[in-house]
Amino acid sequence: MKFNIFKIFVKKEAKSIDNDLDVSEIEDCSYSKYEELEYNERVDFFMSNLINSLILFTYNSKELMNLESVLIDPLTELYEELDYAFIEVCFETIFRNNLIDPIFKPELLEFKNQVDQIQNEIWDYHNIDEHEDWKLIKATAEDLLTRIGIDTREFNANFHPIIKVK
Repeated sequence: MKFNIFKIFVKKEAKSIDNDLDVSEIEDCSYSKYEELEYNERVDFFMSNLINSLILFTYNSKELMNLESVLIDPLTELYEELDYAFIEVCFETIFRNNLIDPIFKPELLEFKNQVDQIQNEIWDYHNIDEHEDWKLIKATAEDLLTRIGIDTREFNANFHPIIKVK
């Protein structure tokens, strides 16, 4: 069963995708073409997920804990943000829209594989600062961000609700 997690973002009215094509004009197109256009509309969200996930992996434990007002459980979000960023259709949409040079695609996929190989036992704040595997992950994330051309290391909360503590 196919589940489109981004369906909640779909607008009921026809909206221009780009200067040359309007959704209302593509009724004859296949569902996959329509779906591609839907994903293209949300490419900024997908790009934010990918960059945010890399940024989170550059953070130390204190920086992660400081994000509790945005992420609630930063340690869980550390992996979940990465997992969302690498949903195939979202990841591919970033490259299809030329937001990141395709030369980085294999390296980004390898980064995801590196993170997937981190043992469950070291997914904690202490190890994030001390363990050699985490240090390697941080260095790789930092290098990728730099080479992709991302200057900031500030988490972009534009797509995350912020919980204000009174």
